[in-house]
Amino acid sequence: MEFRILGAVELRLGDREVALGRAKERSLLGVLMLNHGKVVSLGTVTEALWDDNPPAHAKKDLQAYVSRLRAALRGYGVSARIVTQRGGYLFLPGDEELDYARFKALVRDSGIARRAGRLDEAAAALREAMDLWRGPVVEDLGTLWMERKREDLDRYDRVAGYQALCAVELERGRFREVLRILDFAMVEHEFDTDYIGQRLIALDGLGHYEEFDAYWKEVYDRSARSFGTGPARELQELHRRLLQSRDALAPADLHRTQAALRALPPAQLPSRVSGFVGRSDDLARLDELLLRSRVGGSPATLIVAITGPAGVGKTELGLCWAHGIREQFPHGQLHADLSGHGSGPPRDPRDILGEFLDALGVTAPAMPASLSARTAMLRTLLDDSRALFFLDNARDSGQVVPLLPGSAQCVVVVTSRHRLSDLVTHHGAYRLEVARFTETEAARLLAGLLPDPAVALPEPATVVALTGGTPQAIRTLAELLPGSGEPPSLAELLLAGELASGTILTSILWSCDALGPHAAQLFRSLALHVESGIGAEAVHALDGTDAETTRGALAELGARYLVSRENGRFRMDALTRAAGERLALAQDPPADRSRAQARLLDWYIARVGEAAEALAPSRWRIADPARHLPGFAEAKTFLTDEEAYLAAAIHRAAGSDLARAVTLLRLLRPHLDFAGSGWREAAQAVLLAARAANDLGAEGQALTTLARVHGALGDPMAAEESLQLAITIFRITRDDRSSAEVLLLLARHAEDSGDPAYAESCLRQALELQAGLNEPAQCAAVHGELGAHLRRRERLEEAAGHLSEAKLLYTELEDHRRHAAMALELGLLSRRAGRTTEAIRFLTEAVTLHDRHPADHGRTLAALVELSEASCDAGEHGDVLLYARKALGISRSSADRGQAVRALVALVRSLAATGRQAEAWNESRQTIALVAELDGPLHDHVRTQFGRLGLWPAGLDP
Repeated sequence: MEFRILGAVELRLGDREVALGRAKERSLLGVLMLNHGKVVSLGTVTEALWDDNPPAHAKKDLQAYVSRLRAALRGYGVSARIVTQRGGYLFLPGDEELDYARFKALVRDSGIARRAGRLDEAAAALREAMDLWRGPVVEDLGTLWMERKREDLDRYDRVAGYQALCAVELERGRFREVLRILDFAMVEHEFDTDYIGQRLIALDGLGHYEEFDAYWKEVYDRSARSFGTGPARELQELHRRLLQSRDALAPADLHRTQAALRALPPAQLPSRVSGFVGRSDDLARLDELLLRSRVGGSPATLIVAITGPAGVGKTELGLCWAHGIREQFPHGQLHADLSGHGSGPPRDPRDILGEFLDALGVTAPAMPASLSARTAMLRTLLDDSRALFFLDNARDSGQVVPLLPGSAQCVVVVTSRHRLSDLVTHHGAYRLEVARFTETEAARLLAGLLPDPAVALPEPATVVALTGGTPQAIRTLAELLPGSGEPPSLAELLLAGELASGTILTSILWSCDALGPHAAQLFRSLALHVESGIGAEAVHALDGTDAETTRGALAELGARYLVSRENGRFRMDALTRAAGERLALAQDPPADRSRAQARLLDWYIARVGEAAEALAPSRWRIADPARHLPGFAEAKTFLTDEEAYLAAAIHRAAGSDLARAVTLLRLLRPHLDFAGSGWREAAQAVLLAARAANDLGAEGQALTTLARVHGALGDPMAAEESLQLAITIFRITRDDRSSAEVLLLLARHAEDSGDPAYAESCLRQALELQAGLNEPAQCAAVHGELGAHLRRRERLEEAAGHLSEAKLLYTELEDHRRHAAMALELGLLSRRAGRTTEAIRFLTEAVTLHDRHPADHGRTLAALVELSEASCDAGEHGDVLLYARKALGISRSSADRGQAVRALVALVRSLAATGRQAEAWNESRQTIALVAELDGPLHDHVRTQFGRLGLWPAGLDP
């Protein structure tokens, strides 16, 4: 007996077919037999028989079908059974055969025989297996569930069986039989990769080369039209191998073979670089561009210009993307190195077009001679074709334009160290500027390149600073690290490489070779002076030409990625700068370099002088329409922005232009705190240069600055030592102005270190020196410092005289901020002397000046708080509310907490005095919360004031 489901559902007793009930019952049996030995759930059976529209009584119907099937099977004496189990049905074949199980067993036996080399036995088993297929599986059942099941069985059982049979027959050399099987058995499976491959092998085996070539062209064109790609890669490799295997044929056939090989779509992309890291955002952007060009985009060629500096990974990024999309370009991938930056001249587009046309099958006799004719032929050949162009290392847009195809289906990838602006503006190219690696990306690449995990890696910030974040330099660094164990110098990194043409230095110099004469000169000058970044006006001063010429040269440098512009400043990475310095020292005469440096330093001296005068006027101002001074905020911003550059410029100029370096130091000294990096080195460089030149004045200026640096860095002993040396030098050189400045610094140092007597002595010496000087700003500073010193020592009347003199001088100098500081000091003095009305007048003056001329936050806050308390003492409670709330409004951080508490206390006192008890209570709770964890005078002040008002909680008393 035999159950059959590979066609209509049947039960055969010998040669006789017996009835198995009605159609639904046979279909149910077929579904169960497909899953013989497995429980089929009621849900699956229901879906198989009725899809999503079962009758309301489907469960009862199923039970009836099963009951009748069981009765029929028993009636025929069949041992097979249908068992109800776990909410479903299980078919157990018993002693009878099932054709589907027989098919599986034969295919399995065939595989065993084939692996053992018994090909005839394998073929016979497969033929017997395939003869079991009589039609669609469970033929009478037409539900969607069954259709899906049939598709799976057809693909993974029937088609796979025929393909296995064809594979055995190919091994047996029965090529005609393979073609016969494919023709009748593989209808509707012509796109199947195995089908195509077996047909190609059979045609090639029979020597039907013309039919072989025609069939391959049909397959290729059909794939390109249907899927936008060529055939699968394994098919293309098979095709290529079959063509190449004809080399031993007769000359006529060999000629045909070579023609077929030439007709292959070109696949010229170079291999991708190993260890490719990052760039996921760039790759995603490129994918998005391609998608937009294909879906609803304009019918134009997509041109992607991947640009960036030397070594940043433009080619690697482009190749990574190109390899990822190459299957979408079945008509070929063309590649050319345009040699735009290299040891030789850029390549002629005419020669590149000749190579492209040759790759596309154009023979030498048919090759046009002129550039325009070759461009036209390329566009004709690729009209409406999908081809990918990879044009590497372009010098400029003019080299690329003749190579552009006309088909909107093509994509062109261009890499260049030039921005290719014309390609973008005139041909619609999308520019993707490749960024330098971040610290994370650089560290990841470097770690992946080092074979020995024991090699200590530099800090990521060091790697980026040294390499500029370019993959080429990071790879070179990886080569050098294992041998040295520590980061190499810039010179070592620049010159590392197997050949001179392969060094980073050579690569950067190739970019320089493309510059015009003036841009090349400016590049060399900038390399010597760019440091942490240089502004456009400073570049113009360095260049020494008119502004238009400088802008043009900068634009050319930017277009070649030799300089970058960030936040209005031009910068170079360390390697590019080191290469430019080498060029400058080799090509520019020392006198030219000195003149350029002098122009730049003079510009900075003028600008710093203007900023210093805006921040702290040193002379009485005379109306001069031609003179423009920056505003206070502008001057402050200028010095802050330029501080790092100025430190580096002074350091560099110390050995070659000491006088200008000292001038800059002296101008900057009153206005910077010198805590930033580079100032210690700059001041020490000036000191060493001054001593080498035996210039005592310069030595004293360097020591004075060093004292400021030491103080900023928390080394008071070194600061005092430098000041004592400086005052000795200035007394020897009789430089009273500088002596007075150093005495002021010594006084502040003595005050901070707890030596008020020495501080006062220094201040009085400085005041004596002012008698012979015409230095009103310095004189005001000495009076102000001495007055504040005396106020703190309760010598109020004497202090008032000095503070008043300082205030008068600052008023005449129109130094509004220091005028305000003296008004604040006089207000503090008047409060201490009990002269409240006078205190209010001075403090109001200070607050008004601070409103008009914002400057020091701490002094502004102090003036508001003092004025709030003085107004409260005077009973002017409306003013208290105004000034106290204003003080609270500008309190910024925990450093302002003490002043905020004092303002709150004054506010609470005034609220209570004006009968606003509820508000006073709320504000007092906030104040108490602020001082809850504090101890000392501030806590005592709050407790005393709130105790008088009855607002201090009894539980908080000690």
